[in-house]
Amino acid sequence: MAVETAHLIDDGLINPHDGATDVPSTLISVAIAVVVVVLYARLARPARAILAGLFGLAGLLTGLDMHVLPALQHGAAGSDYTGFGQAAAGLALLTLAAVLALRPAAGPQTA
Repeated sequence: MAVETAHLIDDGLINPHDGATDVPSTLISVAIAVVVVVLYARLARPARAILAGLFGLAGLLTGLDMHVLPALQHGAAGSDYTGFGQAAAGLALLTLAAVLALRPAAGPQTA
């Protein structure tokens, strides 16, 4: 989430695609990321898997679509570099979601 949030700050404030910074959207995105990180440990495992999957899918698809593929066609510039990290972080979050979803539930142990 830290890598995805760093990219959101870069893309919204430091190296925006259209040249215009977007402070409100960036602040809202960062606030959502902070809330998710703070609440994550308090959620049940299925909810953590869903949350990691949603943020992972969004990060991977957005990173690929807006940064990786255009950089392959036209060369990397601006926020594309943190966009590569966003795509990688999305893949890591999807992996985490799969591990959480597929790990057997811990139950009472019998002797």
